[in-house]
Amino acid sequence: MNYSLLLKNELIEGAPHNACCKRAYTAGLLFDLREMRENCLVLVISSAAARRECAKAYREQYRREALLNGSVMLFASEKLYAAYKAPPVFSCPQCRTHFLRGVLIACGSVTDPEKAYHMEFRLANPEKIPILADFLTEMGWTPKCRNIEGGVGLYFKKNAIIEEILSTVGANNALFALINAKIARDIRNEENRATNCVTRNIGKAVDASRRCCLAIEKIRQASRFDGLLPELRETALLRVENPDASLAELAQLHNPPITKSGLNHRLQRIMAFADTLET
Repeated sequence: MNYSLLLKNELIEGAPHNACCKRAYTAGLLFDLREMRENCLVLVISSAAARRECAKAYREQYRREALLNGSVMLFASEKLYAAYKAPPVFSCPQCRTHFLRGVLIACGSVTDPEKAYHMEFRLANPEKIPILADFLTEMGWTPKCRNIEGGVGLYFKKNAIIEEILSTVGANNALFALINAKIARDIRNEENRATNCVTRNIGKAVDASRRCCLAIEKIRQASRFDGLLPELRETALLRVENPDASLAELAQLHNPPITKSGLNHRLQRIMAFADTLET
């Protein structure tokens, strides 16, 4: 079962009981109704669980049965037709939340947060797009809009907004799953950054060692190696004999051991001397 379906099932389980919130909830479920012919409305829903919930809410609210044909639902009710033409009515503070729950069940989808952060409301009725966009904006979340096959999608990609919406509609299980996925993703990203940093540092160290060995070889070819100061000759020999050693390891190989700063200073002097020689 995918994440979006788990969310819808959780929202369905939290359906309201008081009359005004039930009306708002049903208005949300049937929000994307389109007129097919006079007094007959159609709603297309891919989720079987969402279709059952819409049919149940319609039956309880209007005492009629919806006609089902695959993912297509047909409604024939003069009362519903009148309500469909009117904006949703919110009689108490909880009505807005239950309206949003209904819209999310019928029109919403949320991508598995382990893959991406994306919540979208897909609407086939163009007249309902500004209504839902204004509603979401009034709730504090301004959606982005895109054209999709068969309609328009209002969507959010910021995980903070998706978390707020899930918290508002009381989808705690879906919310915790999203937060856990976010934590896991942050840990993986941090591990990847650390690995990339180590890889870059290793690459820099290998390149520095290679350049230093080339400088030492240049000094030898110019027959100037024996002219180096004793401490520089020691460092040069250790560098050539241990090309893969880190600066810390190379510093400890000296007799007596020297500091990384002192080693780096010696290597810079060796390379600077090599730069003065003719090729």
